[in-house]
Amino acid sequence: MKENELDALVSRIQGEVFQEARNVLGKKGFDRWRNPRFCGPMAQADGYARLKGECGDTMEMYLKIAGERVVDVSYVTDGCSSSSIAGSFAAELATGKDFGEILDMKGSDVLAYIGHFPEQEEHCAHLAVRTLQEALNGYLVAQARAVREQKGELKKV
Repeated sequence: MKENELDALVSRIQGEVFQEARNVLGKKGFDRWRNPRFCGPMAQADGYARLKGECGDTMEMYLKIAGERVVDVSYVTDGCSSSSIAGSFAAELATGKDFGEILDMKGSDVLAYIGHFPEQEEHCAHLAVRTLQEALNGYLVAQARAVREQKGELKKV
């Protein structure tokens, strides 16, 4: 097989794979899979959580907080493309939200925002939101502990 023929074959196969992925993930999901956003650990995060889903995927969420608002979010996952897409869209939805809005978020909100997602992968959106909320919870607990330490109600460990 000549180099031009091999290049043409690879290009054709890639086109077929991408079309199948578009069909499965939808336009927004496919675009986010090809161009990830909000991905990677965050240095000096104010909130952090790591959860493992029932499917075995692990999701990590990092939060930057200003006042009572989440101003930056990033995620890391060792899971499949669906976990990455769900983590990315959960991070996008959470950015700029206040604590109440984050705590009220549901996996179904992420799924609705994406618009089209494989039904058998919907648990990824729920894992992303649970991890996001756990990161916020960790931040709030640390803040409450710091206030109590300041007041002398807790011993510093």
